[in-house]
Amino acid sequence: MPAAEYNFTIEKGTSFVIAFEYKTDNNEPIDITNWCARIRWIEDKLDDQGNTVIKTFVTNTRNSDYELTIDPLLGKVVFKLSASFTSSLTFGGARYDFELQEPNDLYSGGGRKVFRILQGTIGLVSRNVEDDTEFTCNTDIQSDCGTCSP
Repeated sequence: MPAAEYNFTIEKGTSFVIAFEYKTDNNEPIDITNWCARIRWIEDKLDDQGNTVIKTFVTNTRNSDYELTIDPLLGKVVFKLSASFTSSLTFGGARYDFELQEPNDLYSGGGRKVFRILQGTIGLVSRNVEDDTEFTCNTDIQSDCGTCSP
């Protein structure tokens, strides 16, 4: 079965969260215990050296740029990008693949089963006011009305 088509947009300079759920035709979650997920995208813009830009994100990874986690019994994969990472994006658009890998081999010596679940495009929405300044708010100095003090 070919991968389903799903297009989404990332807003530059904001935190981004998207969740995917892998379900049966009867809308029941598929148990993906011990599975891995991978999201890869190829940008429509070359880097400064003229090279194609491909970004790869894999499960059970958490760093300052992204987090990709699995909730196995719900068949759910959650992909998060930090605001600082999305502010560094410069492409106009990208094409992506979302894959899941089973812990079992396809056949002896054939490697693990890999399923391409989704494919599509990613749009990037620029900010009205370009700003590389990190947005921080000290919640320890809020007034009773809930606003931040200068």
